[in-house]
Amino acid sequence: MRTGSLLMLVGVDLIVAVLMVVSFVEFVLKPDPAVKAGPMYVTLTLTTGAALLMFAMALNASFLPFVSRQRAANVQLVMWAMGVTGIVTGLLTIGRQASPFATRLVLGGIAFAFITIQNARLVRARAAAPAEQTEPAAPKARPHTGSRQRRGGRKR
Repeated sequence: MRTGSLLMLVGVDLIVAVLMVVSFVEFVLKPDPAVKAGPMYVTLTLTTGAALLMFAMALNASFLPFVSRQRAANVQLVMWAMGVTGIVTGLLTIGRQASPFATRLVLGGIAFAFITIQNARLVRARAAAPAEQTEPAAPKARPHTGSRQRRGGRKR
């Protein structure tokens, strides 16, 4: 069950990233004259970058861990900052034309949040597992059977 739901959530992030790339390429190749080009390029660049980072971090948190936990946290911070900045910039400057990008990122963000919550639970469960199950037992020390020498004296 975990793998199926995780695969669907990663699929949602993949679809959002692909749709954002397609929108970006379409606008670059054939800009809409009714839309301010400057703010639209900024909005599309930020939101597309955030969607691609979201997909990469979803893969990292689920099936293909390729970034350390510390670096993943930093990349996620950049991802969220880019997404929020892109959405706010788009909604304030170009209005309704930015709403599809905002909707896509919100949907992808919800899927990503579920992935990270599930990953955090899995990491906590692994950390809380008894040490005996995760590491092999060390061999027991045998008592010394030979004669002992007293400190500073001779052998008895």
